[in-house]
Amino acid sequence: MTNVENAWLIALYPLLSAVLIMFFTHKSRKISMGLSIAAVAIGFIHSLLLFFNFHEHEAYEANFNWIKAGDFHLEIGLLVDQLGIGMLLTVTLVSLLVQIYTHGYMDEDKGYTRFYSYLSLFTFSMLGLVISTNLFQMYFFWELVGVCSFLLIGFWWHKPSAAHACKKAFVTNRVGDAGFLIGLIMLYAFTKDFWSVDIATMSFTKIQEAINFAIANNGLEVVGLVSVTTIGILIFMGAMAKSAQFPLHIWLPDAMEGPTPISALIHAATMVAAGVYLMVRVFPICEITGSGALPFIAWIGGITAIFAATIALSQNDIKKALAYSTCSQLGYMIMSVGLGAPYIAMFHLITHAMFKAMLFLGSGSVILGCHHEQDMREMGGLRKYMPITAITFLIGTLSISGMPFFSGFWSKDMIIAKAYEVSPALFWIGTITALLTAFYMFRIYFKTFEGEYRGHAHPHEQPLAVTAPLMVLAIPSVILGLWGSPLMDYPLLKYFDHHFHAHGTGLDFFLHELTLPMGYLPFLAFVFGTLGAYLIYVKGITMQDKAVNVYVKEKFVPLYEGSVNKWYIDEAYEFVISLCMSFFRITWKFFERVIIEGIVINGLAWRGSEFVGEVLKLTQSGKVQSYILIMFLGLIVSLLIFMV
Repeated sequence: MTNVENAWLIALYPLLSAVLIMFFTHKSRKISMGLSIAAVAIGFIHSLLLFFNFHEHEAYEANFNWIKAGDFHLEIGLLVDQLGIGMLLTVTLVSLLVQIYTHGYMDEDKGYTRFYSYLSLFTFSMLGLVISTNLFQMYFFWELVGVCSFLLIGFWWHKPSAAHACKKAFVTNRVGDAGFLIGLIMLYAFTKDFWSVDIATMSFTKIQEAINFAIANNGLEVVGLVSVTTIGILIFMGAMAKSAQFPLHIWLPDAMEGPTPISALIHAATMVAAGVYLMVRVFPICEITGSGALPFIAWIGGITAIFAATIALSQNDIKKALAYSTCSQLGYMIMSVGLGAPYIAMFHLITHAMFKAMLFLGSGSVILGCHHEQDMREMGGLRKYMPITAITFLIGTLSISGMPFFSGFWSKDMIIAKAYEVSPALFWIGTITALLTAFYMFRIYFKTFEGEYRGHAHPHEQPLAVTAPLMVLAIPSVILGLWGSPLMDYPLLKYFDHHFHAHGTGLDFFLHELTLPMGYLPFLAFVFGTLGAYLIYVKGITMQDKAVNVYVKEKFVPLYEGSVNKWYIDEAYEFVISLCMSFFRITWKFFERVIIEGIVINGLAWRGSEFVGEVLKLTQSGKVQSYILIMFLGLIVSLLIFMV
């Protein structure tokens, strides 16, 4: 058998690791750690072999019967193509480095082996999702990813904040997943005649043919209450929750209550990436001519990008600031899908996975070095104490901010350039978000690593188990983007899409694009955002004898308070839910007291039984001859019925 046919083993390795740790090796830290890391390492090597050996234009698909009931049949299987291989490499690499990092970060935690078992199970869930051959199989792993995130976010369950955060994440994702499931059922209802015995139900490779068949033969409308547009938006609801898009983004910042390694894994290559990956897989449904799904998706992505960026500007918790950064960058990816460029979204997903994993792991190194302090106001000057962490964090900051020739520059600016071609409004949203990104990311860097130390701990650099993954991730954070750039003729985008067509390639083409608004405006956004953060947080410039940031807080109180309080979205949800619960409580009390107690119990039951009793007591005369007469008449009636 070839490496392609064995690709399912990539997901099996971490599953075996999780089972072994849970039931057999949980008492041995070294064996459990070794099993978990080895499982992902073997999966990463296997993914590399797939990358170098799989050059087919057609996807490899293997399906096996799972459920059959009448005409309904459901398969499980394996799908391997360039898109899936790219995700397999991303998930296994980031997971491998996170698991190595975990050894240094969680070394003193009592739940050390339990955490490794959860990590392995989480990695299995995501890898199973990636190789799924159809939407129903993906939905199964989609839910398993949600369960694992619940376990990991609430890993420190004894902390009320962690227990609340994992429930919030679970419930919020159930809202999106309900829409996803309804969309799946609607899609199957209109395409069920297409899925013959020889075609796997809801197969990704046949989804476009199926939707065209439903439009042509089963009366499926493109726009309407029950239409292709509705199906696309309902499926997108699942991605809105998993990838933390407005207004279902509220769970992601609270997910920082989990240990930092899982924050890195969730925010880089697993849970939040699943939503983008789903939308790329179902893109043929959304791109049907006349459908309104893509504009809806694009605007949700654009709104999320700028909305989350405005919140990140004022956060003082280093992990929460990075969490809102993730929301914003995911908005870019979703916007790219909505603009009709799914493979550019995948390009940014992969580059973002590298530098965001590094940034989160770097924040964990800072938290450890400052004795579990997360407030940036209690940091500062850490570059002299933690040079490796500082340098790698700076690389990640430059990459996500759009420093020319760094990975994030190529992928993010391609999305902004696409918006320039399709929607001027979204182009300006993307450009302003780029300005805000550069500002808040350098705000994080300067407040953490520059100036004088403001805390009360004794900061120190972390051991190699913590810093080695940072150094490894720094390499793709710098150079990976070149693989999808015009300087190298877009090899990554052509790897994903053999029909990818670019307007031009080479250095001259790149320099020419920098002279266009779609080129120089994002670059200027990076320059001004970085310069603004430097002047405020390093040089300490003043305005009316006050530091600029203090002046802004005092001058624009409503805006500052809104940003700090996340624009009161959580409070709005609580208000709406409390109204619904009050309405439910009043309605239930009315139903219980008026309908059940008043009409049923005190009315029909009590008055009815009283009436029946009054009627029946008339038959109780106390005379024996009356009773004998009634018995005789009853006997005659019974005989007549029997004879007839």
